Amino acid sequence: MKLRILILLNILFLLDVQLTAQSKICVSFYNQENLFDTLDTPNKDDSEFLPQGTYAWNSEKYYNKLANMSSVISQINQGKGPDFLGMCEVENDLVVGDLTKTLGKKGLTYQYIWHDSKDERGIDNALLYKKEHVNSVQSRLFDINPDSIGGSITRGLLMADFTLKNQSRLVIFVNHWPSRRGGEKESEPKRIYVAKYLKHLCDSIQKKDPKVHIVLMGDFNDHPDNISISEHLKAKESVKSVTKNDFYNPMFQLVKEGKGSYNHRGNWNFLDQFILNQNLVKGKSKLSYVDQSAQAFKEEWMLETEEKYKGNPKRTFGGKKYLNGYSDHLPIYMYLQLN
Repeated sequence: MKLRILILLNILFLLDVQLTAQSKICVSFYNQENLFDTLDTPNKDDSEFLPQGTYAWNSEKYYNKLANMSSVISQINQGKGPDFLGMCEVENDLVVGDLTKTLGKKGLTYQYIWHDSKDERGIDNALLYKKEHVNSVQSRLFDINPDSIGGSITRGLLMADFTLKNQSRLVIFVNHWPSRRGGEKESEPKRIYVAKYLKHLCDSIQKKDPKVHIVLMGDFNDHPDNISISEHLKAKESVKSVTKNDFYNPMFQLVKEGKGSYNHRGNWNFLDQFILNQNLVKGKSKLSYVDQSAQAFKEEWMLETEEKYKGNPKRTFGGKKYLNGYSDHLPIYMYLQLN
């Protein structure tokens, strides 16, 4: 009798562990650093990434890039690949489709969302997701008015509006804000404008649906303490500080720990961030952020070994030298709990 009870308890314990694992979803973001095909796209400045261009970009390098990026992506989430993956710096749906096929060869099946943006170089945002977590999805791209950011034509804000299997609503915005080219302070008004526009979109969504869960992810080209994020997006360092229509930024704490997704002159920080609305971090909800789960994904094989740049993310090119690496950014990931 005692043996039967012990066996039953073990079965219940294992079942509970399995259900707990299945009730978490992994969300990730990864800057692909110039994932270009080898073809000349009309009306896009992709000349550097052509066979006759600066980087002598050819089929061998392109397929190496796909293999390298898929190797990283497949190792996130304990070797199972993320359930949702936001990306930036992808040229078009062809490269997103090829990356999805490459991941498929590793046993990872993804659907993808991509909208052509007006970016002058043709580097867009995209989102991969595993269909088994999703009942339905709608998506659209919100373009950035170039007249509002000094005439620059930049990528828009990619929005994916999911209904998950537990009937919770998850809205994801994939971002790649204007770069710091020309100087951080000089370019800051562009990022502030995009922050205000994104905040307006989120406020409108939350006004219509107070129960919605919102994740802002991407390469913001600003750090957590820059005013575009801390003041205009109202992304707070502490969950306690988050009130209605505010956001929580878990990357604040990681910066204090000396971590980062990007290394500039020996200093780690987070240009790549997750920013979460109140429903994900406060109160009882069908979907919630798993506390302290946000991290940069970093493995030794992804890093430079040469002494001068040792420990930095190993990128595809160092200057014009082909390194056959991954990206100049590390991917970030976190977990959400399905309740």
